[in-house]
Amino acid sequence: MTGGAGRRAAVLGHPIGHSLSPVLHRAAYRALGLDGWSYDAVDVTEEQLPAFVGDLDATWAGLSLTMPLKQTVLPLLDHVEPLAGVVGAVNTVLVQAGGSGRPVLTGANTDVHGIVAALSEGLAAAGGAAPGERPPARSAVVLGAGATA
Repeated sequence: MTGGAGRRAAVLGHPIGHSLSPVLHRAAYRALGLDGWSYDAVDVTEEQLPAFVGDLDATWAGLSLTMPLKQTVLPLLDHVEPLAGVVGAVNTVLVQAGGSGRPVLTGANTDVHGIVAALSEGLAAAGGAAPGERPPARSAVVLGAGATA
């Protein structure tokens, strides 16, 4: 196995018990041979987020965030990737070792890439444009209430 020392990761939100993220991430860890790695769902409110983030240590690898934490976390981060800054939301926090003994937190937004890929694949499957090509002019409706919608 290739995992070495275990690391921790989690999806944070309120409520969060319904999330399938732990099932998906744990399966990926097993497939990748990441022995000792864990991924949990942790119920955290906006008010609790600063304390939770402040308690992160070197055992942590990263966090996944749900709304409204995607916005609440921004001022708590050391670095924000450009796309996340433009969008004004972070769904992924990478926790890396810092020189001061305190971890360095970098925020990213993978939601945008995910929705672009899903729409591109859907258009290609529907006889529209191939991925990377400009689709023909058509009308579309995007339904949803989340940040990605």
